[in-house]
Amino acid sequence: MNQLKVDQLLPQQLLHSRVFSVVITDLSGGYLYINPLFQEKFSFVTDCLLGTHFSNTVFAHDVSLCNAAAKACIKSPGKSVGITLRKATDETDYNWTQWELSSARNESGIAFAIVCVGHDVTKKEPYNSCLDDHQRVHANPTIGNTMNDEQFISLVNNIPGVIYRCLGNEDFSLVFISKEIENLTGFPASHFMNNKDGYTALIYSDDNPFVKKAILEAIHKKQQYAIEYRVIHKEGDLRWVFERGQAVYDQNQVLSYLDGCIFDITDQKHVEQALAYSQDEVKRLAMVAHSTTNSVMITDADENIIWVNQGFTRISGYSLDEMKGKKIGFSLEWPDADEDSKKRLRYALDNKLPFKDEFHSFVKSGEQVWLEVDSQPLFDEKGKHLGFMTIENDITRRKQAQQQQEELLQRLTLATDSAKIGIWEIEINNNNNIIWDDTMFDIYGYSKDGELSPYNIWQNLMHPDDLNRMNEIIGELVTGKKDMDSALYRIITTNGMIRFIESHAIVKKAENGKVIRLIGTNRNVTEDVLVQEKLKSQNKALRDIAFIQSHEVRRPLANILGVIEVLNYNNTVNNKDILEHLIQSANELDTQIRSIVQKTNSIDGLIGVL
Repeated sequence: MNQLKVDQLLPQQLLHSRVFSVVITDLSGGYLYINPLFQEKFSFVTDCLLGTHFSNTVFAHDVSLCNAAAKACIKSPGKSVGITLRKATDETDYNWTQWELSSARNESGIAFAIVCVGHDVTKKEPYNSCLDDHQRVHANPTIGNTMNDEQFISLVNNIPGVIYRCLGNEDFSLVFISKEIENLTGFPASHFMNNKDGYTALIYSDDNPFVKKAILEAIHKKQQYAIEYRVIHKEGDLRWVFERGQAVYDQNQVLSYLDGCIFDITDQKHVEQALAYSQDEVKRLAMVAHSTTNSVMITDADENIIWVNQGFTRISGYSLDEMKGKKIGFSLEWPDADEDSKKRLRYALDNKLPFKDEFHSFVKSGEQVWLEVDSQPLFDEKGKHLGFMTIENDITRRKQAQQQQEELLQRLTLATDSAKIGIWEIEINNNNNIIWDDTMFDIYGYSKDGELSPYNIWQNLMHPDDLNRMNEIIGELVTGKKDMDSALYRIITTNGMIRFIESHAIVKKAENGKVIRLIGTNRNVTEDVLVQEKLKSQNKALRDIAFIQSHEVRRPLANILGVIEVLNYNNTVNNKDILEHLIQSANELDTQIRSIVQKTNSIDGLIGVL
């Protein structure tokens, strides 16, 4: 008793109260202090409860509730925990007691005892009579059966909750309310004493009907009411409260009083809401982890894998049972693994940092896959490291497609570079921005680092006779009238030389059919054009020669053949051998000339094609 210094823990009015039971137990539940009222109630158990266990005075089924409440107040310094328990029966009396539990702590803040203050909430009359008898014996001055007893008021005002009494009339007129009401609402007790609707007006409008209904039903059924609702503080913020009360009846079962208590549970509600949100968040994350097609893996603080989802099993082939005990990063433990990735992972694990990477990995079947890995460290609310959560995505197909694209781009680049083909692009939705590759600048004879834009270069070098035609072609492509086109035009280089450009273009459209981009090629075909022009000139010369040979030469031959035919008919030539030889030579010459004519016709056809 002296070691506890009970008089410093609790006011004298409470220690000697004839209304409130006061007990103090050690952390194991053994009684260290008991006030006289509590000893009287349980005199049937033993004449001296000190040193016994609290379970001797609590109904057996309620002992676990009392243990839970004690643990809760030990964990929460400065907080009280309210519970309502049944007392152990003496076979003649059976009642309910409302208790408020708090922990007593030493200078180091370590709990060493549990302080319990309770009052009976089953029947009031026997205890009011005890109070009256006690007052008469000790000849203490009183002011009737009102709530103005100074000792009692001092006692109640030390309870960390609002204590009230209302008359049993129609308006439930307030006859007493403790000072704690000011901490709860911001208004002093006097504000409510002369204002019958003072407290009711502070109840949140959505909760008011429920509160009134619950109290009236409890009065009608002669039961205790226990409700949670919200009140509006003077500053405008909402406070959650827990109210418990009981109607008190006279000997004729007429309602005399309504006694109750109100406790601020705002912090508790916030914790409950945060916990509910956290639980919902965990459920959502669990659903996502189970349903996602990606691989999800969770490790403990020692990097041991403790859970994987079905996505992990689908990608890797390993089940949860096979993975338990393996370390994070086990898929990088093979001879040809990327050493840089292993070092980056090790650094992230050692320093509890996020880790993101792409690397090769072997699955259970021995197949090699590409994985995209995002690993995040997990911490609790106090910053303690709990482990890692890793999400893996199989990007093998993407990597293969990327490799194919790179190879295709390399082949295309090789082809365009070998053929000296320039590639250009016009972005319609970006102010007709024009993009040229290096070959385009080479074709037009400009440096890509120069001040002129590709459009200005093209506009400045365009041959005046071809400019309008090319603008018309580009306009038809931009407006979507054509999907592709090709053209041959001329440019005049900076040194005054004419260069022939062969251009091809295609149109790229959005899903709504709007043109968004033109992509095309340019090639310097000046040498090809000059070669074709030279071939045309040579072919024309050959055709002229063939014409002379086939027409101018055949005319005198025809005359010779005519004379030979006359001489042969008139027998004018005596030497027949010479005449036959002359006829044979003339016919051979005629055959050669006909061959020349046929070749000339072939040349004419070829020239027509060119």
